[in-house]
This record gives sequence, C-alpha cells and structure tokens, in this order.
Amino acid sequence: MPNHLRLAAFLGFAITLLALTVYGETTSAPSRCRTEGPLTVLGGRDDTGTRRALVQSWRPPDGMRAEFRELPLISDLEHSELVSTARSGSCSAEVFLIDTPWIPEFVEAGYIDPVGIPERDLGSVIPEVLSTGRFRDKLWAVPLNTDAPLLIYRKDLVGKTPRTHEELMAEARALTARPDRPVAGGLMLQLDDYEGFTVNVLELIRDHGGDITVAEDGTVTMDRQAVLATLRDVGAAMRGNRPPISPASLDADENAGIDAFERGDVAFLRDWPAFYTQLLTDGAELRPEQIGAVPYPGERVLGGQSLAIAASLPDDRARAARDLITYLTDAPQQKRMFACGGLVPVRADVYGSDAGACGNQGTRRKRLVLHADPEVIREAVMGARARPSSAYYPEFSRVLRRHLRERLRCRALSTCPEPADDGAFLDRLTAALERAARGRAG
Repeated sequence: MPNHLRLAAFLGFAITLLALTVYGETTSAPSRCRTEGPLTVLGGRDDTGTRRALVQSWRPPDGMRAEFRELPLISDLEHSELVSTARSGSCSAEVFLIDTPWIPEFVEAGYIDPVGIPERDLGSVIPEVLSTGRFRDKLWAVPLNTDAPLLIYRKDLVGKTPRTHEELMAEARALTARPDRPVAGGLMLQLDDYEGFTVNVLELIRDHGGDITVAEDGTVTMDRQAVLATLRDVGAAMRGNRPPISPASLDADENAGIDAFERGDVAFLRDWPAFYTQLLTDGAELRPEQIGAVPYPGERVLGGQSLAIAASLPDDRARAARDLITYLTDAPQQKRMFACGGLVPVRADVYGSDAGACGNQGTRRKRLVLHADPEVIREAVMGARARPSSAYYPEFSRVLRRHLRERLRCRALSTCPEPADDGAFLDRLTAALERAARGRAG
C-alpha cells in the first residue's frame, strides 16, 4: 500500500477514535448552537480559493456574514472529520459541504435537516444533478458543484476521437500497436485503493451492460456476468508489452494519471474537468494545442459536492443558511465558480456564459481558467449517472474496492484461480456488500 494510503488509514482511525472518546459524551447534551456571529460552511480542500471567496462574498441585508472552513484532507479523511463534527452536536458548522454519496448517511444519522428550499426556486439546476440531493422523496442537500469525467487525449497522436467505449478500446489497441507512436500504454484509469476505483469500475461494469445497486433494506443487486466480463476484459487489456490500458492504472489516482499523460506514457486519460484545466494552466510538458477533451465515452459517474444544513439550528440561523445556499447556487456565483475556480456548475444556464475577470473575485487565480469547450463539459454531466445510494456508502465502497481490486490485479497478472472459482467469488462479494450496506462491517 502506498505511504499516503497508510497514513490516510491511520489518520482515519485516529479521527474515529477521537470522535468516540471526545464526542461520545456531548452527543446527548442539549444543543448549544450559536445565535450570532458568521455562519460556517465546513468542507474539503479548496485549492483555488474559489469556494471561500464565494462564501465570503455573501452580503444579505441583515448584515449576516459567512466563512468557509477548509478540511485539508483526502476524501476518506474528509468524511471522517465531517462525521465527527456533525456527531459532536457542537454546532461548529451550520452548513456542510459533502460529497453527494454521503447524503443518505447524514440523513439517517440525523446530522442534517431538509433544506426547506422549494424545488421551483432551483429550476435552473440540472435535474439529474438536483436528484442527487433527494432521499426518501425529500430534498436534503443542494448541489454546489457537479462533476463528470472527460476523455483527455493527445491530439498529435490520436487519429480518430472515440465516441463510445468500444471505439476507445479499439483506438487504444491500434495506437499501441504502431511502433511509430511513442507511448507505453493506451489509456490511463484511476484504480488505486480510494474512491476513484469505485467510480471507474462502476463505469466499466455499466459499459458491459450491468450495474450494482443497493435497495433501502441493504439488498444488493449485481449483474454477475457484467462484473466478470469487466474483470476479464480490463485485466486482459493490461497485459502485454504496450497494452491498451496501462497497468500503472492499478496504482494511479488523478494526479498520477496527469503525470503519466504529461510524460507521454499514455495517449488517453480518463479524468475530471478540473484536471484538464490543470493540464492547460499549470502543465509545462505539453502545449495546449496538443491536448483535447471530449465527454468520456460510454458510461459516466456523477461526482460533485452538495450543501446541507446542520440539524437543529435555531430558526433564524437555519433561515440564513437557506439564503446562503440560494445565493451560492444562483447564476452569478456559479459563473464565477466555473470561470475562476474550474469547478463544474450545477445550473444549465451557466455553461458558455461570460463571467468577467477574476482579478477582483478574491480567488487565487487572477485570470479565467482554460476549459474544455463548456458544451463538452455540459454534455458529460447530462449523460452521467449517480453512484449506488446507501446510508453506509463509504463502507460499501471500501468493501467493493477490497474485493474487486484484488481480483482485477490477479486478472492483469494472470494469477487468478481457475474460472470455476468465479461463482464462489461473486457469492462472497455479494454477501460482503450486503453486510456493508446494512452497516455491518467485515
């Protein structure tokens, strides 16, 4: 396991232990929420400073202010600290900025209240994106920014831009078979032991005509043949001297993928729009005219973060939190977020619109970021689908990774047991996923 993942695992355990020992006594205590002072929005890393700038720009008539408190952690640790804060009952944050798959967990645990904003007032939010904030027919969170993967490719190496998963694999095979193309592999995925693996593999399973879903009672429905076909085909595509899928994908996250693409190791990269922006604005290895992007061919999984209101706030602060959320998802703020921060907007009416300069916006970027064609990003979002819905999603995802990643690696190395073991493997996988989806670790 890479050192950063060992550190993540240790810190995640430490945060959980701290929550149990320090916060255990406070959860049953009466709420002592602040009745004055600025609202606090608690969320993950804000590398560009855009979210902080937007939150601090809120100026309601009553003089209320808001601040953004950043958790400088990777996704799994960010989740642990958000849960610890919510569980504590300390009211140290009025609004949580959470990854969309965590919403059912926060609802079930009583950490958040329904947002209380009529959906007609959110009519410009893309319906598929807004639906990620619903659980049991109520709106519990409003998306602040969304995400959907792009296929980033080398214009100077790729002959035909793929539009389907089959075309992508065919082009990757053709490219790596040509001795005049200086690449070690065709496509780089993100298959390291983190949430990116779950997202990438769900897309691949759906590309093979299947899916993995979770019912409210924790029953897992899995297309067994699609799972086996995914493991077989992706494993086979990683073998050979210059394989269509780089075997380095098994240990890659988004940053490793960017590095491999910049070095010229691969001609295709599946990644999020923000990383395409990074290639255009920060990369020195490749010129912008060498790089292209289209919606990732085939199935795409939605990403993004949503705003949720902490439970049991005093009425006036809950009202202020709703006003803040409405402000942050209004068109002018969404334009700034897109143009100055590279974050993907949730409103359909923002794509392609002019946001003006960034120099006076309070962000770390003083100029507009360079994007893929906004229409490309919009198309990627419109065709994307959510991850399985579960109140125990983080554990469900960890179990999925543990079983499928090990199996995919042995497929790539041709060290798996005989195919006769496939049925038993799928039985174990289904049982483990159902235990996770019912809150039983193991």
